[in-house]
Amino acid sequence: MEPKHATLPELVVGPTDIARLRRELEALDNYLRQAALQKQTEIKLPKTSRMMDEFVALTKLDLLQAGDREQAVELLQRILKEAPVVHISFATDPSSAFVTKIVSWFRQNIHPLVLVQVGLQPSIAAGCVVRTANHQYDLSLRKHFAAQRPLLITKLQSMQTP
Repeated sequence: MEPKHATLPELVVGPTDIARLRRELEALDNYLRQAALQKQTEIKLPKTSRMMDEFVALTKLDLLQAGDREQAVELLQRILKEAPVVHISFATDPSSAFVTKIVSWFRQNIHPLVLVQVGLQPSIAAGCVVRTANHQYDLSLRKHFAAQRPLLITKLQSMQTP
């Protein structure tokens, strides 16, 4: 499965989520290999995370099959290596619903595998700062105020003179 054709669940937001899925797949693989070595006749998958459940549903892989598990790990590694990453800094911690909406918008309008890293930067007051590999977009109130500084100084000076 090529990463160009792959999709990610909206729960998978950034590179840390990809790493979490890889660790979960590796733990699952170890569990199933041990079960096979013990010659268990009926092997059941242990409980997996909601993120993993959605990833498996989207990729249509059977995690009971060793080849599918390897394919899933390779897919996650390729996504981690090749997917564009957008860093967004907010003044306060955004809600998970808000982050999901942002991720959904980026995946529909920019790239289907874009990964979003959310950070905190209290000095921006309101708005956000968006960084890509080659550009930065400062959509903060701080920048807007800085751009309006000459107007503010002029207004203050006009208020002081009778």
